[in-house]
Amino acid sequence: MMRGALLTLRSMGAGYVVKEALRRLTGRAYMYNGISVGDAATFRLLRNLAGVGEVWAEGGLAYFRNGLGTFAAPRLDMFAVFLEDLEAMYGALEVKGRAVADVGAYLGETAVLFAKRGARRIYAYEPVFHRFTELNLRLNGVENAAVEPYGLWYEEDVLSVEPAAVGTGLAPGGLKIKVRPLAEALKEVDVVKMDCEGCEYALLTTPCEVVRRAEEYVIEVHGPATPLVRKMEKCGYKSRLLEFRTPLLSTWHLRLLTHGFG
Repeated sequence: MMRGALLTLRSMGAGYVVKEALRRLTGRAYMYNGISVGDAATFRLLRNLAGVGEVWAEGGLAYFRNGLGTFAAPRLDMFAVFLEDLEAMYGALEVKGRAVADVGAYLGETAVLFAKRGARRIYAYEPVFHRFTELNLRLNGVENAAVEPYGLWYEEDVLSVEPAAVGTGLAPGGLKIKVRPLAEALKEVDVVKMDCEGCEYALLTTPCEVVRRAEEYVIEVHGPATPLVRKMEKCGYKSRLLEFRTPLLSTWHLRLLTHGFG
């Protein structure tokens, strides 16, 4: 409890240490920069976000600002992505002067990162939150990105998937999303980032000559990594594990052997 109070003191100030203590005693909600704090989960998320940036609500939207930029979202919990080390996850990609496919663009955070790192062109694929991808690219002055409002798969289709925080696309459900063949996205790009909650398995049915159109990939694998990593190795890529969260959630960097690892 003392550690939590110290974290709150550093990130939110003494006043919110008192407010949160009173909320827990009385059950009464309070406001933090226009955001109603009525439960422990909201408080913890706000405290963590305030520790790495600024967070507020305005005009029916939540906003977050950090060193990367300013971002809007329909829900506060969507900003949990900024608690990850995006630079550590995607900084391995050599994007300067290159065309990048950002597959699973979400709030546009990685598209903004790639633009700031000098990407020549960014194709942001986001079937669910594409309106916020577009809004956030505008908020951050990114003009060399095109938002594609659909997902990628092994064929053109409309999928009915379960809208889960991690793994959307892995289970059937009530959310309908449009998808197009992954091969289309690989026509004019040099680098691929994939965090698309299951669509990465479309690589298994994509011919190696198509996969090799991109020199480099970073893929967050939602499920067994061995089939995908082995497929990429057979296509001529060297694999490197970047992050291992669980046996069914890991991030990999893959680069054509002719280019090696720097």
